[in-house]
Amino acid sequence: MNKNILIKKQNTLLVFIVCSALGFFSSTTIQAAEGEHGKEEAYKDERVFMSDSLAQKMGVMTQSVQTGNLNITTTVYGNIVTDPASLSHVRARFDGMVTKVNANLGNNVKKGETLAVVESNESLKSYPVTAPFSGTVIARHANEGELSNGQVLFSIANYDDVWAQLKVFPQQLSDIAEQQPVQLSLSGAALDTTIQHILPSPDEKPYVLAYAKISNTSGQWPVGAAIKGLVTINTIDVAMMVPKASIQEFEDASVVFVKEGDEYRPVPVTLGQQDNHNIEVLSGLHIADVIVSQNSYLFKADLEKSEAGHDH
Repeated sequence: MNKNILIKKQNTLLVFIVCSALGFFSSTTIQAAEGEHGKEEAYKDERVFMSDSLAQKMGVMTQSVQTGNLNITTTVYGNIVTDPASLSHVRARFDGMVTKVNANLGNNVKKGETLAVVESNESLKSYPVTAPFSGTVIARHANEGELSNGQVLFSIANYDDVWAQLKVFPQQLSDIAEQQPVQLSLSGAALDTTIQHILPSPDEKPYVLAYAKISNTSGQWPVGAAIKGLVTINTIDVAMMVPKASIQEFEDASVVFVKEGDEYRPVPVTLGQQDNHNIEVLSGLHIADVIVSQNSYLFKADLEKSEAGHDH
């Protein structure tokens, strides 16, 4: 650790005696409230000194303890599927012979663009087969000299809008409904959207399907890709909360490092409910406290290093 970081450990023996007397609970995410005052006393002489300039270089970030909301979620999985309104299977209006083909697999076409020309069996007149909207040719079943005979000649898809198709299993059904927020994630990308439809699955599968629309003009959400969804099923108001990344387990307790000038001290906290980003603090902190929100593990590592040094 950088020489500019100094550890003040004035009462290691007292810390050990107090910790043993209290019989701290095993390390868990949620700590019981019993013995919190004793833990505060045990940690009162623990300090890590670090200048603001060094903290900035090491990526240490701080923020005030906040009041706010926790979004309780349930996790669902699924795939990206084509928007049915943006998929067309193009046929010729009349039976006849294909005399010319302009579009090929993978071509981007504009609405009204001629894909092929068909000569009618009855009138012997040629007429164009055109694209119903702008999109990509994803299938071609037309070649010169073939008969159209009502078959699909081209399939065209537009992927500017796609759908997340999410599987909802029976144990989740009571928690999930239309119009609920859902955060979708795929390969590091995240998107907030809303469940618009919940429909039975085909072939009597043991789940229902929830659909959420995605704007995909960037192309980041390819059809067929597997995705994860976090559906918000409840929102809870809490008096105090901190980022989950700020919590460290130290000497059998959950602690948050509070900044006081150039000093950072571990403060034991009692924790409550949590969502994917934040966790409720029931006691141990105050709204005015400034805490380490990122890279708090650096301070824990220094304290543990100092502990090891004193043991020898």
